[in-house]
Order: sequence, then structure tokens, then C-alpha cells
Amino acid sequence: MDPKTTLRGSALYQAFKQTPLYDRLLRWAWFQETRIREEEKRIFTREAEKHFRENAPHGSLADYKKALRRHRVTYQEYMYGYEYWKLDEAARDAFVSRSEMQCIYRKMVTREVRQTFRDKTAFLRRFEPFVHREWRRAEELSLEEFRAFVEAHDVIAKPLDGTCGEGIFKISAEKVKDWNATYSRCHDNKLLLEECVRACEPIERLHPASLNTIRVVTLSQGDKFTVFGALLRMGAHGSVIDNTHAGGVFAPINPDTGRIESPAIDAHNHRYERHPDTDTPIVGFTIPHWDQIVETCQKAARVMPDLRFAGWDLCPLTDGRIELIEGNHAPDFDGGLQAPLKVGVKQKLKDTAEKIFGINVLELIKPTSQTYNHYEGML
Repeated sequence: MDPKTTLRGSALYQAFKQTPLYDRLLRWAWFQETRIREEEKRIFTREAEKHFRENAPHGSLADYKKALRRHRVTYQEYMYGYEYWKLDEAARDAFVSRSEMQCIYRKMVTREVRQTFRDKTAFLRRFEPFVHREWRRAEELSLEEFRAFVEAHDVIAKPLDGTCGEGIFKISAEKVKDWNATYSRCHDNKLLLEECVRACEPIERLHPASLNTIRVVTLSQGDKFTVFGALLRMGAHGSVIDNTHAGGVFAPINPDTGRIESPAIDAHNHRYERHPDTDTPIVGFTIPHWDQIVETCQKAARVMPDLRFAGWDLCPLTDGRIELIEGNHAPDFDGGLQAPLKVGVKQKLKDTAEKIFGINVLELIKPTSQTYNHYEGML
């Protein structure tokens, strides 16, 4: 259990909660949340102003600012993700924005969970039973050890704390022209080196150049567990990365059946019933080993009893094993869970969280100077 959680259950901490100092700390946390919100507003407004000056295709800056004040949406969410520009207020209120989810995560995700999921090597060690590929930290290898590792199998190199597919590249021994330069690039940047694994044939066929992964978003606490949503992420345009921010496409998966029932989309809202590169059908595709994938997520969630939200990136391999690639302690809801069908999940989130956590998580979104208890998770 997270030491912070253990402390909060102690009699000493309960007595501390009755002191003026505790109240001042909560007020400080509320102030920090308010500061974050104002900074978001400034950054998001500046981005939107730039796009509207450059002839944004729909909506208006005034309407965007209205949506920003009420729903904390980015320009991308307003224009492409949820198409707020054509929705009335009731329809807009059905969605939960990325910033709103981050607000919930700041109050509910423990420090231990954040640290474990942010550090890729800490994550790989903690969830070792679900990781079958070899991996190394480049900074711990000599040139000879680095070369031997790459010559044994193709390698994916990635930053230890990177997100959105940034800084990831593939190394194949037969394509290395300068071993010293390649080693220095990985060693000096303290990159994580992972053995390239192959997805099972049906998933690899969609886009062979990338490892196409399944993102499964789960809510859990103790013995309670549910799959909130899932999506298949596929690379595109020959990229080795399947992340949407790197040009990939994604399609929602029916959590009950493991089947894709609607077209995939990309970051610019283009829709694909078949993969744009390979022409492989996406709609109607059933994820192989779906029940085993869900079971793996449930077992992984039990590794950390205080884990509440998680986005698991997995892939069934050629030998049928389920490989855990990465985890995210604050998974986006603005991608495969809402954008493809343009259907908001705010009410579903409220209902599911009440069953799992016993609280209304939507109350954590809007800061209020009157109720500080929402900010205890930030202390």
C-alpha cells in the first residue's frame, strides 16, 4: 500500500485533520488547482487564437472561449475530437475533456502510482510477470554490450519518461552504419532499449511496420475491477509508432465482445473503415485473445492495490502470450473512448466510478473555495 494512504488511515493523521494547519494546506492545494486552471486557459486560448487567425474551418473564437470556460476543452477537442462547434450546450456537457480528467487524476492518483508509471524501467520491474521481452538501459551498457543486444534482435529505443510516441526509433543491426554514433545517441540520452516483439498475424497485418497495440482503460480498487473502454491503435504511413500523435489511427473496441464496430479515426478526424496503408478491413475486426487480454489487465491491476485508473497497452504475440508494453496512470478519454463515435462518456464515468470508488468523481472537476476536501489527494 502507498505509504501516504497508510498514513492517512492512522489516528495521528485523523487528529491532524482537525488542526488549522491542515485547513491551510487544503487551501494551498485548492489555490494550486486554480492556478493550473488559469494557466490552461491562457495556453489553450493562445493556441485557439492562432488557429482562428489562420482560418479555422468551423466555429468561432468567441464560441470556443465559451466552451473553454465551461468544459476546459482544447482547440483540437473543440474542432475535431468532439466537434463542439456544432453541438448545443446539453450535447457538449455529455463529454469529459482531457483537462477535466487530469483534474480528477490529480486528486485520486497516489504518488507511488504516478512514480511507477512515469518511470518506464520502474514500470517494467513492477509488472515483470506480464513482460516477456528483453530490455536494457543504454546508460548501463558498454559499447560491446550494446552491440550484442542489438545484434541479438531488433530494438526499439525510447526516452525513459517520454509520452505520445515522442523520441522513439527502431534500431536494426543490419542498418547501423556507425556503431559508436548509435551507441552514443542511446547512452548519452539514457534511452530505454526494448527487444522488438511481433504481434500475432491478424494484428500485424493491419500495419506491419509498427507494433499495433490494444489500449485498455480500467477502473479498479481492491477487488473491484471493470474495463471502461478499449481501442486498437495502429501505425500508419510506414511509421514504427502506433501512437495517434505520431500519425497513427485508432478504433474503439466493444469491451464485451472485443470487436471493432465503427471506423477508425486519426487526430484530424479522418475516418477509415479500412486501413489507409494496407486496405485491411478495420470495421468488423475482432481482437484475438480478447478474454485473455482482459484477464491480464485485471491481474496487472491487482499488483498495485491503490491503482484506480489505468490505460494498459498490450499486444497478443505470435505465440499467443499477452505482452504488456506500457501503462498510463492517467489515460486520455479524448481519443478512442469518445472521439470516434462522438459520444460522450461523462455519465458513464460518473456511474462506473460510484460503483468502484463510492464517490462522484465529477465533483472533483470544478474547484470551489467552499469544499477543500476534494484536494486532499494533492497533499
